[in-house]
Amino acid sequence: MTPMKLTRAEAQALAVIASGLDRRPTRRRVTRDDIFDVFHRLGTIQLDTISVISRSHETVLWSRLGAYDPSLIVDLYERDHSLTEYMAHAASILPADLLYLFRPYMERVRRSESAWLAEPENREVAEAIIQRITAEGPMTSRHFESPPDAERTEAWHWWGNKPERRVLSHLWMHGELMIHKRDSGFARHFDLPERVVPGFWEGEAIPGEEAQRELAMRAISALGVTTAAWVTDYFRTGGQSHIPNVDARRILAEFAVDGRAIPIEVEGIDTPMWMDPARLETLELLRQRKGWPTHTTFLSPFDNLIWRRDRTELLWGFSYVLEIYVPAPKRRYGYYSLSILHKGRLVGRLDPSFDRRKGILTIKALHLEPGVRVSDSLVRAITRTVEDLLAFLGGQPGAWVLGTTDPPELASMLRPYAGEVLRAAD
Repeated sequence: MTPMKLTRAEAQALAVIASGLDRRPTRRRVTRDDIFDVFHRLGTIQLDTISVISRSHETVLWSRLGAYDPSLIVDLYERDHSLTEYMAHAASILPADLLYLFRPYMERVRRSESAWLAEPENREVAEAIIQRITAEGPMTSRHFESPPDAERTEAWHWWGNKPERRVLSHLWMHGELMIHKRDSGFARHFDLPERVVPGFWEGEAIPGEEAQRELAMRAISALGVTTAAWVTDYFRTGGQSHIPNVDARRILAEFAVDGRAIPIEVEGIDTPMWMDPARLETLELLRQRKGWPTHTTFLSPFDNLIWRRDRTELLWGFSYVLEIYVPAPKRRYGYYSLSILHKGRLVGRLDPSFDRRKGILTIKALHLEPGVRVSDSLVRAITRTVEDLLAFLGGQPGAWVLGTTDPPELASMLRPYAGEVLRAAD
């Protein structure tokens, strides 16, 4: 089959449209249904403990919907159990009705000869945990005391000195426990599966190959345009993929034959690629100069559009490195920089922080990519986005301050919009 040829701009636009980042959010109040629709469209949204402005999954939703009430996520999670968590792309939130796709993996982990919970000592702890949760309800690791003879561990130690903490995570991976909610401190509350996703363990599991095919279809839909490696990466644990690359290549070849994926060649990219056939009409409209992305927003480092760094670089020529672990003097763009998406292009990044007590958003630095033209329309778009982010965070209009910019003239163009302009750092 002869691959369809796409320009780089067309591939970028299809990826942005597939991710739901092509249009300004509706001006009506965001509802729980809107939030759930984003989760279903993306399949999963990665979690992260860092909260420089907001939690990453909250930022991912804001990027697509604009300012909304984060308690709506809590509602979907805790009250309806429409959302839950699993290692779908590292630790992430996903619709509860998609959790069945990971049951084959849960069962495979349980059956593994090297299963950590199969060791008698660990299994004893696991059974004691399950008994307590059965009797007392959802629990966090805080509900368990360290053994009297436990050695003191360093603050950075992953598991601490409570065996229950590690066992809880393994029980979750096995599907023997599920996560009932996250509290205000972001701690996980573990509960019995039947209380979170009733009926989950009833009947036979979906066959593993069928689960892989459905996950691959969902990855293709969320990515718009893809390589086999990007399909492999989309649904994975902290390391192991739910669709190994050899399987992804085979599945994509099958999909190309039966029309569930369209082979494409993208200008300047020599890697085999595929397109979601649901985007054929979109592509035709783009070629008629209709439907091109118009949205400007900022992206979390863990946003689905850019979480695969080589994809970001290959499609957009945009290199992103999360610098939270880089010593401050060696950082180029800042501790937790957000990428700037403007009309389907990644045009820059900014380094924000939010003072919740004062309600002030500080943009310590704003960098545009080389070759991006500074224009009044770009400045207005960035300003509107800053104000929308501020409203989402709970600040008042204009309550933001600006540090350095690159290019320097950008500061003078943004100055009339910011409440205050900070001196450049030495």
